[in-house]
Amino acid sequence: MKKQLVILSAVAAVTAFAVPAMAETTLYGSARMATFYNMADDKGAVGKTAGFDEHLQGNSRFGANFSNDAVSGKVELGTAVNTRLLYGTYNFGGGKLTVGQDYNSYYTFVAQTHGDDNGFNGYGALWDTRQAQIRVNMNNGLYFAAITPTGNVNGTPAASGAIVPNAEASSNIKLYLPKLNVGYAGKAGAISYNAGVVGQTFKNVTINEQVNALLGYVNGKAGFGATTLMFNLSYAQNAGNMGFLGRQVYSTAAKKNSQGFEGYVQLTQKLSDTLSANAGLGYVTDKVSGAAHADDKMSFFVNAPITLAKNVYITPEISYYDEMKSATGASQAKSTAIGAQFRIDF
Repeated sequence: MKKQLVILSAVAAVTAFAVPAMAETTLYGSARMATFYNMADDKGAVGKTAGFDEHLQGNSRFGANFSNDAVSGKVELGTAVNTRLLYGTYNFGGGKLTVGQDYNSYYTFVAQTHGDDNGFNGYGALWDTRQAQIRVNMNNGLYFAAITPTGNVNGTPAASGAIVPNAEASSNIKLYLPKLNVGYAGKAGAISYNAGVVGQTFKNVTINEQVNALLGYVNGKAGFGATTLMFNLSYAQNAGNMGFLGRQVYSTAAKKNSQGFEGYVQLTQKLSDTLSANAGLGYVTDKVSGAAHADDKMSFFVNAPITLAKNVYITPEISYYDEMKSATGASQAKSTAIGAQFRIDF
């Protein structure tokens, strides 16, 4: 026991001396509960269904921010201990270098809480998950990013003598470059804006065709006193091949590209220091060249976030989803959710 106490004392002493030299660390977390009554009509054999749901949201989180002069970083974990964010940054004077997993620069956060803060993901918000990337943000607003491409395969050999893994060996897709993004973020008076392009190219070895995916976007926010308007507009070719949620891919059967639009608008009104109101509408459409029909879908929501105390929130909400028509012209599912999100940040 005496020996163990000596060892523990030595460790404590070393830690005490090391702490001043370490980065400044700030811990944070957010516990989020969804309580919604969900009603759906799948337009098929099941038909109309309804039921109550209460669960810990998958985007509840615990994380830490680190800062040490020009170098900083973030680690954020989600439920089931999945890595949501893990990146480091270096401020080199004229801009900032980011290395690691982060949100992509074209993604914007919408106030919709249903679906674990779904925020129009797949319905207008350009969601392709938090991705590993190497990004440079210049102080003048320009930014560039090399992002893990959709279909990427970890190229680390699994055993001595094994081939180096790659996408062609595993899925007959030959990748030449990462997913590339270039854009500009700026502000003009009360309006902030962000515009750019993101693209990826690969060869489908099975059909011997080069597939090019490209998306152009502009999004922004305008504030007028207690009223704020947010928007996102985009047009893309083969957006699904870049991992954008719910988007169409290149048709390997017809050897044709898909083209489509994705966007949303959201209006926020601050009513008091403890109450605000949000309303939003999102829409997506994709069509393969030569096809008879487009694949359309939309969503809208209204909610009223209430601040009960510092970092304590309840958000009553109604969300609606309409999958509209499929690429074959068939009617698709409709869903409505009524309930609230309970959230405590710490």
